[in-house]
Amino acid sequence: MGSYFGDLLGWRDVFRMAALLGLLALAVQFMTLPRMAPSGLTRLRTLFDVLMRPRVGLGMLAAALVFTGHFAFFTYIRPFLETVTGVGVSGVATILLGFGVANFLGNYLGGWMVERSLRLTMIAMPLLMGSLGVALVVLQSTPATDAALVAVWGLAFGAIPVAWSTWLTRTVPDEAESASGLLVAAINLAIATGAAAGGLIFDLGGALNVFAASGAVLLLAALMILMGVRTRPLATAGT
Repeated sequence: MGSYFGDLLGWRDVFRMAALLGLLALAVQFMTLPRMAPSGLTRLRTLFDVLMRPRVGLGMLAAALVFTGHFAFFTYIRPFLETVTGVGVSGVATILLGFGVANFLGNYLGGWMVERSLRLTMIAMPLLMGSLGVALVVLQSTPATDAALVAVWGLAFGAIPVAWSTWLTRTVPDEAESASGLLVAAINLAIATGAAAGGLIFDLGGALNVFAASGAVLLLAALMILMGVRTRPLATAGT
């Protein structure tokens, strides 16, 4: 919708609309979310203690790689669709709508997969996304092909937050809030890194090279998860 209305109204009006939606979301949350008293005190050192636990640091790094690869792809998907696929604003909006719908369904797919195998979900989704990144580079680009690949990417990424949040609560059940803060920090750093690195690659080599790099990072993340990230709870807290 942002791409479509940006073409009709200009990007400034789209930003204003986004700001209004953000304020509306804040108001709804303020009115509907229950009050929750804090259950304990978390110090800054607690974050470092959690990060130093076995498997936690490696897991955070793997998660950061997954989100870095995704946001390098997602940030530059419109230039790719316009310059490589060759679609106009309506085509971009339609493909992004397909991505969004598939992403929504991916949340439910992620829940279904996690119930059966968390480890398989954590490995399979970045592996699939990395393969899609490579496919977008090497396959003949057509609107139908690229729309399908982008939609499958959205489906796969929809399962990622479900899988990693489940991993976190299973790995650090006694400090889930602190670990959640670390994961959010890692994700935000990954968003910035993916967008910035993607911009540099885009300036040097165009959108195809961005997608190639994105796919490579995601395949590396899948390998790292396969080799070193475990999904079973720790035997005792802090060990």
